[in-house]
Amino acid sequence: MLESLPLFPVYVVDFIGALLMVVFSLIAFFYARRLTILQPKSVLWTYMFWFSMALVALAVSRGVGHTVRFILLYMGERAIWKSIAPFSGGLNTITFTSVAVLTFYYSNVRSVIDRVKHDAEALYEANIRLQKAQEALRRLNQNLEQMVEERTKELRQSEKKFRGLFEGSKDMIFFCNKDHQIEDINPSGVELLGFKSREEVIGRSFKEFFKDEKQWEMFRDEICRMGHIKDIEAELVRTDGSTRNVILTISVMKDENGNIKGCEGIGKDITKMKQVTESLIQSEKMASVGQLAAGVAHEINTPLGIILGYAQLLEEDFEDNPDALESLKIIEKQTKICKRIVGDLLKFSRSSSDSEVSEVDINECINEVLAVTEHSLNMDRIYVNKNLSKDIPHFKGKKEKLRQVIINLLNNAHHAIENEGIIGIWTEYDKKAKEIRVIIGDTGTGIPPEIQNKIFDPFFTTKSVGKGTGLGLSVSFGIIKDHGGYIEAQSPPKEKRFIDAGMETVMIIHLPINKSDNQNG
Repeated sequence: MLESLPLFPVYVVDFIGALLMVVFSLIAFFYARRLTILQPKSVLWTYMFWFSMALVALAVSRGVGHTVRFILLYMGERAIWKSIAPFSGGLNTITFTSVAVLTFYYSNVRSVIDRVKHDAEALYEANIRLQKAQEALRRLNQNLEQMVEERTKELRQSEKKFRGLFEGSKDMIFFCNKDHQIEDINPSGVELLGFKSREEVIGRSFKEFFKDEKQWEMFRDEICRMGHIKDIEAELVRTDGSTRNVILTISVMKDENGNIKGCEGIGKDITKMKQVTESLIQSEKMASVGQLAAGVAHEINTPLGIILGYAQLLEEDFEDNPDALESLKIIEKQTKICKRIVGDLLKFSRSSSDSEVSEVDINECINEVLAVTEHSLNMDRIYVNKNLSKDIPHFKGKKEKLRQVIINLLNNAHHAIENEGIIGIWTEYDKKAKEIRVIIGDTGTGIPPEIQNKIFDPFFTTKSVGKGTGLGLSVSFGIIKDHGGYIEAQSPPKEKRFIDAGMETVMIIHLPINKSDNQNG
């Protein structure tokens, strides 16, 4: 009964199924191919491409085999089909095995895909972290640039402040290298050392400005031993030969390894202050001695007057006795000498009296004194070299007393030279200090250093007996003090111009004037 059933529907369904398998496998192959082209590096799409190719091969093999079988059987060619059937079956088996093998490999491919995906995700996260780090680095770089700019700005401001302090300071500020050569110095230091520009000073050894080499060695040793010195007084020589008293504070500079690379220092000019201090000390001493001298003079003057009066009376009584008269004349002479000394003492103690205040032209005073004294100077072959400034203003003072001072200084210069020499006279007006300076110098023997602090003391003199009482400079000092000034003695002179003129000693009269005194503007 079964053999009588018709098999045509089965063949038709089998044939259509085979064709559909071929069609669907080709469609899968087509899409797998497109996906592979779009993403050639995708492992999944590559796997699906080869799997689709295996399915196409299986579908074609099976579909063609079934189609050929139906056609041959329908034509009654069973013998031909039997001869090719084994080959068709073998090909189907091979393609089916290929599809099976590729199917078994799907789990491995999936594992590879998962691993690649995991690696891709890790790489993506790493890329995100890298981007975040890059963004943070960019912000840090921006902040760093801003910090550098702000720090640079602060450094510029700090340098500007330091440079302003360095350039504007009235004290000398300098820097030296380890060989004590000046590397930098401010304008006040250039002016203090007597130069015109910084370039003239840079490169010079600081040692050459010390007047006393032993003092320099002491400074150097102290700096090397202690690393600094503070408020130590030194006498520095300017380029014109004059000297300045300076208070120095110096500290060493070290590099990052602690090695000395140089030093930095500040110098304060105390020359003027020292002169004023010495003048005040001298003034106080003169004031004390003046009070003592006034008391002594008054006490001695009365008995001297009595002795002189009685001696003159006795001379009238002993006119016929030559020996007694000669003795009385000697008493009278010596008593008059004593009265003159007492008179000098009174002048010293009361130097401000006996003269009226009037308008003074100091150049005129000097010329008036020279008109009287120049002849006697020329007799001893002493010549006067005048350098009187025309810009000297008039001031209020005691003309007669100032003439007395000039006469005393000229007489002292005359005695210092004795014969053959030059007396130099200079006048100048310092607008900055608002003072007139009268300088009287001589080419004499000079003043020994050990007595320079004593020359203004009353009764101190280096002249022989009978040639002076030692009150001339003391009285002169008092007169100038009454005018608000002081007398400065320099032997040898500190300024090069006086040295070049041959002066061994200069006496400098400092006469300060007020604006109200300045009649010439």
